[in-house]
Amino acid sequence: MKKLFLIAFVGLLTISLNVNAQHIFNKGDLMFNAGIGVPNGGYGLIPTLNFSGEYGVIPTGDIGLVSFGGLAEFQLAHYNYFYGTGDYNETWPRFYFGARAAWHVHAFQSDVFDAYAGVGFGIQINGKTKHGYYDNGGTYVSPDIFVGGRWMFKPGMGLFAELGYTGLSSLKAGITFGL
Repeated sequence: MKKLFLIAFVGLLTISLNVNAQHIFNKGDLMFNAGIGVPNGGYGLIPTLNFSGEYGVIPTGDIGLVSFGGLAEFQLAHYNYFYGTGDYNETWPRFYFGARAAWHVHAFQSDVFDAYAGVGFGIQINGKTKHGYYDNGGTYVSPDIFVGGRWMFKPGMGLFAELGYTGLSSLKAGITFGL
């Protein structure tokens, strides 16, 4: 009888925890990120500035949610090189504007953490350099592949981090807020 009572109690507790489970990001939610990033490629060590937003659209049952949004990044790229008769310092602007989709994992129950992964694509715009040796400007289609997470330290505000090949950055972190 004690075993039956214990099994019933644990089952009821499990059901009640799952019914009251909450997630940071749900259908209809709007989240924004603003941060700095480590540039990908050989474009110097000047950090990137990035802004992204996403809207929760498609619930995938108990396992997650699909969101759609966009990313904008800026970097003042810098490169030193020796060519022919001189040593050159080149600095030029780089921009990225793109669309992205992410899948937010709801497999674990948390009202402060959000884990996600996603893909996208965008347009990278490189300004011209003074001497035209390292990068002579141009516009390119660029992929966006990432994994990330959020930690909400108070309702509607927290921190985020993303790792991957995302626009102009390979790693980015900053503040996140939701509406």
